[in-house]
Amino acid sequence: MLEKAEKCERRESVGVSVRIRLGQVLRETFVLVLTPGLRLKAFIIFYLWITTSTIYYGVSLNSYNLSTNIYLYTFLGGLLEIPAYLLLWLATATLGRKKTFAILFLICGISISLLTTLMLLLQKSL
Repeated sequence: MLEKAEKCERRESVGVSVRIRLGQVLRETFVLVLTPGLRLKAFIIFYLWITTSTIYYGVSLNSYNLSTNIYLYTFLGGLLEIPAYLLLWLATATLGRKKTFAILFLICGISISLLTTLMLLLQKSL
């Protein structure tokens, strides 16, 4: 009987601590949205995060449109990520996080714009 009572007390204390922790997390999240300086930075980071994920998965999962073997394409894509991570590490160590981030986003934007333009030009010529 005492064991059951102790288990119930533990469950209640765990439930209360979870509620308290959840309340703290929600308050901290609202501080992120309610503070003007943090709000702008948070929205910029959220936008860049969604954009980066969309581009990465769009390029990764769009391999079936190529006329090559899908497994070869996936292997080569994974193989290219190894030097990319090493160069990213070196660039971050030498240039800093913000400059590296800005330069890589600029390169990515220019590359995707050029590829889109080339694809449209090739479609019109066919």
